Amino acid sequence: MRAVYPGCFDPITNGHIDIIKRASKICDELVILVMDNKDKNVSYSIEDRIKMIKLVTEDIANIKVDSFSGLTTDYIANNNIDVIIRGVRNTIDYEYEASLAGIYSTQVKGVESIFLPSNPKYAYLSSTVVRQHAMLSGDLSEFVPDIIVPIIKSIY
Repeated sequence: MRAVYPGCFDPITNGHIDIIKRASKICDELVILVMDNKDKNVSYSIEDRIKMIKLVTEDIANIKVDSFSGLTTDYIANNNIDVIIRGVRNTIDYEYEASLAGIYSTQVKGVESIFLPSNPKYAYLSSTVVRQHAMLSGDLSEFVPDIIVPIIKSIY
């Protein structure tokens, strides 16, 4: 089974990494899809986001990192994806993700969505929190792996 975990990952957080590790155990290949959404005001380039993801997932054998600009459903349809993985932190995330799952299933026949609940210790964590702390020279040690802190801090 091929699965995809799409997101902006601006930047990747310990919460994302937890979802990636858990998802990698339930599929043959997990594509971490870095979305290039022109409507989002991202802080890090596609190249930096991919670099950070590769650094923090290099020990997971069945991971592939890719990027895409366009509809997630187009990527799924054109890359033999069976399952879409989504992390949910709370009921607000769940409602949003359930709506997306409905769209995905109408646009790509046979694709399934799997929601992985956030580990409670990461339920508060978002890329926005990381960026805000980095901007204010805060401690990032609970939010991201040390190996990517220099990249995160490089733009602030």
